[in-house]
Amino acid sequence: MNSLFRKLLVTFIFLLASLNSSAEKNTSKITIMTEVYPPYNMKVDGQLKGISVDVLEAMLKLLNTGQTKDDFILSNWSRAYSMAEKRNNHMVFSTTRTPQREPLFKWVGPITKTTIGIIAPKKNHIVIKNLADLNQYRVGTVLKDIGEQILLASGVNEKQLHSISGKNAIDLSFKKMKNNRIDMFAYELNAASYEAKAKGHNLDDFEAIYTLKEGELYYAFNKNTDDEIIIQWQNALDAVKKNGLYKAIINKY
Repeated sequence: MNSLFRKLLVTFIFLLASLNSSAEKNTSKITIMTEVYPPYNMKVDGQLKGISVDVLEAMLKLLNTGQTKDDFILSNWSRAYSMAEKRNNHMVFSTTRTPQREPLFKWVGPITKTTIGIIAPKKNHIVIKNLADLNQYRVGTVLKDIGEQILLASGVNEKQLHSISGKNAIDLSFKKMKNNRIDMFAYELNAASYEAKAKGHNLDDFEAIYTLKEGELYYAFNKNTDDEIIIQWQNALDAVKKNGLYKAIINKY
């Protein structure tokens, strides 16, 4: 084997390896995790549904990854969030994008707007003028949820927060308010109302007494995810918004 042929062979092998590596990056399947967070992601009659679920399913068809919503892993929020934060090729949704979370993930979105607030029983006539007032009350939160993170970042005493986890966290929090075990619940208002109503709670007995944050929901990817993958997923979301599917999904819910 002469020197020129050897150099050409080595160059060919190197180029082939580079192409295979690039292809692997572009076709890598993402482990997709979510929680019960209606009307964005929820389980109805054994099937995952919701605004974010349906939008993501439409995106996956365009991406042609071979994945469907049957591949989505339904978990509690704290586990899903931690997995996406710590493990490569993992993603969690629906995630409120905040300055505190910004460096922890790579982002695809926005999916839709969101309002995080505080809900309390009407009969208690609680008035909150500022976040410092919350230190007088027992505030229910979901572990690692945006509501909890906002309160902690704002200096609310951690001892006043009653954090829980699990797939039934919203239902349990409303029960705790009814049974006077907590005074209020900090959560996304649409999700809290939707799930509480589905679980048989009378929404007329509760009211939103304070707005913590208005923001947007995103798909949050592990920060080590290849930028090419993020661009492809963002392009897929943009395409779903332009082709009419997004509007149809929003109107559906």
